Amino acid sequence: MQILDQQDFSKQAIKGMIDSSLEESVNIEFKSASALSKEPSVKKEISKDVSAFANSDGGVIFYGINEENHIASSLSFIDGNVFTKEWLENVIISNIQPKINDLKIFPVRFENDFKKTIYVVKIPNSTFPPHINGDKKYYRRFNFQSVPMEEYEIKNLYLRQRESKVYVDRIIVKPVDIHKRTHEDYSFYIEVQIVNDGQFVSEKYKVACNISNVIGIWIAYDTTKNYSVTNKIEEGIKVSNNDIVPLFPHEIFNALSFTLNIPKITFAKITETIKFTILTFNIIDMEETEVNISEFLVKTKETYYE
Repeated sequence: MQILDQQDFSKQAIKGMIDSSLEESVNIEFKSASALSKEPSVKKEISKDVSAFANSDGGVIFYGINEENHIASSLSFIDGNVFTKEWLENVIISNIQPKINDLKIFPVRFENDFKKTIYVVKIPNSTFPPHINGDKKYYRRFNFQSVPMEEYEIKNLYLRQRESKVYVDRIIVKPVDIHKRTHEDYSFYIEVQIVNDGQFVSEKYKVACNISNVIGIWIAYDTTKNYSVTNKIEEGIKVSNNDIVPLFPHEIFNALSFTLNIPKITFAKITETIKFTILTFNIIDMEETEVNISEFLVKTKETYYE
């Protein structure tokens, strides 16, 4: 959504949200001027909403916009002399632990009048969750609300903070050494490289490659490597690496390497149907990456085998 990507907010943008009847969502919330108060209970409500966004996918809170049935309806100006940007920032910082990095507050003044202020609070999807509110509770976004988190949700956020995710970085396809080629097959050396795209060392992951939708192919690999290989006609060939090497942030690692052998007589047919999928298992999720391996195979064959 464009609003979530904005790095600045103007009076025209604020009016445009009202004119277009912008609706609240899990990432957007409108608050009237009465949502800012120096009462302790109201301060806790402010930090509750901000922490909920940080513990979810981030978002934007507009202080100074009325809503009706969750739709932006009219302006509700805040007196910026009474409730300054610094005051709002201090309320958030003093009531949420740990501090939310990269949180931004944009004051929008209408007619250059401090008494006609709208505050736009842009909250990132935090890289250091979970954040606890001043009432000693954890919150997350659910539809249009900030709701208390369940214990398992809090644990998952702790895991998200401490466990970087491993992704597929690239697939390399090369011809095998000329002395290892046969008259019956085209042979391709394949490497699956992964990267730790997070900020912490990743030590709990697994990588597998699934080759399906074809019959007649076979693979070879270095038997000194701790690989698991299954070959079922219905499900295809699955290769996985049982050795886990700790990956530092942004480190690239060759997780799988093997030789894929394809009969020359059926090469054209196989490259039309072959499905090549990389599965990366992290501590809290799994991701499938489908690779157009046919393009690599055909190009390598035309370059080195003809």
